Order: sequence, then C-alpha cells, then structure tokens
Amino acid sequence: MPPGLTFLDLISGRAHVAEDLTLHLSGRDGPGLADKLRQAYFWIVNNAVIVPYYDVVFEEGPGRRYAFPNGDVFHLPQGPAFTSYVLLPLLTFATGRRALLVGGPGRGKTATAVLMALLAGHEKREIERAVLHGHPQLTIADMLGNPLPADLLRAEKQSDIDIQWRDWLKMRVKIVDEYNRIPTRTQSALLSLMSEGYAELLGQTIDARHGAWFLTANDDQGGGTFQVIEALKDRIDVTIRSMPFNSRFLDRLLARVETNRDPSDAVPADIVFSEEEQAALVARIRAVPLNQGALRRLEYFVGSLDFCQRASPDFEAKSKDTLKLAGIPLHQVCTEDCPLDKHAHACAQTTGGLSVRSYLTALTFAKAMAFFRGAAEVGVEDLRQILPFTLHEKLLPNRRGDFFQEPAGQALLRDKVAWIRQMWDLAMAQFDRTDRASVDPGATLLAELEAGLEGVGAPEATARMRKVEAAIGDLCKGGELSAAVYEDLVRLKYVFMRYQNYLRWLARAQDA
Repeated sequence: MPPGLTFLDLISGRAHVAEDLTLHLSGRDGPGLADKLRQAYFWIVNNAVIVPYYDVVFEEGPGRRYAFPNGDVFHLPQGPAFTSYVLLPLLTFATGRRALLVGGPGRGKTATAVLMALLAGHEKREIERAVLHGHPQLTIADMLGNPLPADLLRAEKQSDIDIQWRDWLKMRVKIVDEYNRIPTRTQSALLSLMSEGYAELLGQTIDARHGAWFLTANDDQGGGTFQVIEALKDRIDVTIRSMPFNSRFLDRLLARVETNRDPSDAVPADIVFSEEEQAALVARIRAVPLNQGALRRLEYFVGSLDFCQRASPDFEAKSKDTLKLAGIPLHQVCTEDCPLDKHAHACAQTTGGLSVRSYLTALTFAKAMAFFRGAAEVGVEDLRQILPFTLHEKLLPNRRGDFFQEPAGQALLRDKVAWIRQMWDLAMAQFDRTDRASVDPGATLLAELEAGLEGVGAPEATARMRKVEAAIGDLCKGGELSAAVYEDLVRLKYVFMRYQNYLRWLARAQDA
C-alpha cells in the first residue's frame, strides 16, 4: 500500500489514481469535516482550555433538577451539552465570521483565539507576532503597513510604491486584542477592513476577506480606553463570554507548571484544517437545510422585536426605528396607553430591532451548530441556543419598561444571554398559544403569487385580490394589533399591491 494511504481511504473512495499512475487523496466529505470539527472541540475541552461549564444544552429528555431553598436550580441535562467558550469560537472559525471574546484580564481570551489560529495551520510564533494589540497610540500605518522608504524616494506615481503589509492581514485567522483600546480614527479603518474585506494604502490594496476574526475586550460596556463606534460593533457576529476558572481544577494548572508544557504547543495534526478544508467547511455549513417549522418560529420571534404599536399613526412606520430617528426613548410610548400586555409580548422588552445583517448571522451560526452536531437540518433548539450569542451586541433591554421592574426581570438585566433566551421562550409560548404552527395568514396567497403571473388574466387577478381583502378583514376583526398580526398585514398588503400593479400593467398593455 503506498505511503500515506490507509485502508479507510480505499473503502471510502478518498483515493484515486490519475492517468500518470500518481495517487491523489480527495478532501474530506461533509460528515468527515463535521467529525474533524467535533474532534477539535473535544481535544480543546479535554486538553487545552479548562472550562467545565456546559451552557449550550440540547435536551433529549427531562433531565434531573435539584432545587435550593432560595430558588436556585442545579440541572443535569439528558442530552448533548457543550461549553460556549469553546464551541462558539470553533463555529466562528468554521464559518469564517467575526467573534468578540469578552471577559476580565487573564481569562484566556487571546489564548483561545490563538488556538483557533493553530487549527488553521499557522505556526505559534507567527501567530504571536501577528496579533494586533490595541493601544491608544495605534495608527493606521501600525495596523495596515508602511511603504518602503526607497520606493517613496524613487516613485513617480503611486503604483510604483510597494506597501509592506502587516502579516496578520494575510492570515486565515485574524486576532485583534483589546479592540476597545484602539483610537477612534483607527477604528474607522478597522471597520472598513472588516466590512469591505480589503485595505487600501497609497493606492495599493490587499484582500483580507478570507478567514475568521477574533476580537477581544475586557468588557462589552465601553470600559476600554475608547468608546467603540456603533458601526464596528455591528460588524461583530457573535459575542462569547469568558468563563471563570473553577478552583477544583487547580491540579491541572499545577501539572502545566511542573512540566513546563503549554497545550498550544501540542495541537494534534489530525485537527488542523487546510485552507481547502476550511473553505469546504463554509460550503458544507451553508448547505445545511433549515426546518420550515423552525423558520416559522424564527420569523415570529424576530418580528416581535422591532414592532411598536404606538411608534406612529402611519401603519408602515410602527417600528422602533421610527422612535430612534425621532430621538424618543421607548419607555415614553411603551406605557399603559398601549393595550398590549408588557409581560406577554417581547416587543416591550427591547429598545430596538435587528438589522438584515443580524438575520444572516443568526442563520449562518444556526446552520453551523446543526452541522457540528451532525444534524440533518437546523432545528428549533439550534436557534434557541445560538441566538443569545449572535444577538448579544444587537439588542438592548428596555430597562424602564414594566417587565424589568419586578425581581425576576431585574435578575435578567445582569445576564444578557439568559435575557435573550427568556425572550425566545416567551415568544415561543405565545406562538404555541395562538397555534401559529397551523395558522399562517396569507401564506397560501403569497405562494400563489410567487408561482408566477404568466397566463393570469385580469379576472383571475381580481378574484385573488378579493381573497387578500377577505384575509385582511379576518385579521382586523381580532381586535389586538400585535407584532405577529402587524407582520401578517404587511405581507398581505404586499400581495395585494403586487396584483394591483399587475392589473394596471395589463390595462396599459391592452391600450397600447
């Protein structure tokens, strides 16, 4: 058997012989890549990062719960459970997205990011030299690079100048340490780099689109030297909180001291991903289908966040964005004058909604979670577990709202992950209570429209419009304008206007 070829390669079809009789091994297939990703996770939690906290739980049964007299509950899950501090960086690496690791000094944030760079095959010394360290004097040239002095003297035009780009820009894992200590002007350059995917200096550009980003900060409340600009925070896809060290594992630190061994020096070659494998990971993750029932529940949840019944008398402007543009805080309109129950509707808990970028990020990470677990499709629990981390920097609580005036609500203000997960559970309870799984106003009408209008005459289009009007009338009879009803009505109006515009087009075509 040729060197490097195993029996598994032969039976799995990875090996093939070219016409010149040279042997080639194909890249890993989807299941193989998922297995390798899981192998990397378990090596890290068992050998490198000491985090005995399992906060991402996929229940397969009731599990065991142990209650304390003060109300605290200790939970033993019945089903797979993972630590977010390792799993989420790994999913960020697999998807090529951007993560923010937050926590106090010495909690291993940069070390975790370095492990991700090691998985990409970079050498440890190369990684350490390439880390961009934020500090108050960091300039754009420090971040991006400098032209050669000799080129500046000889150059007759900008294209003659050769820029010595910083090494970190070319890496598949980019690490920015303490990004909230970077001056505002340099933050703007970092924003352009992260959003546009390239850097430009003196007319020369470098492509920095490929790879994952890991930024660190000691907190996410503006405690750095400089306030982080909002647009830069919006480019962060997932926020990962560092975990405190559990003192019952101090013996493991003692072993590292006595052996003078750093786990990052012994990353197994089996869990290192080539550039081709990392690209294949992204493609495989995107291909994971999303369960339609889970998509319906996600629609219901995100639709409830931006809705505000009292934001405007104009129906299309009943959005918290309207309040933001007017400079009016939510608590001034989210009062007893609004008929919606502030404890039953999630719209009363958050000051704003989400951007399209946030939706794309949530869908990507949910697919990555399902891929990592080896699931055939993205399910409801994948969304429930990933949303608190992808929406961590995107949602702010309505602290002066009724919900947060009670002790239970006050406790959630201290833990954003728990708060967002509670909002999801609240929305899902309402989803089930109103039987939204089987009742979907306008879905059939929209599907009929999207099947195409070719061959549809004016009488048929008019008949369909009457069905839309009837559906709108049924919704309005309900009496309560909630977020879900609002979203349904906007969709039905969209269908109605499409038919109305189509009829106008038919009339003009007949007159021509």
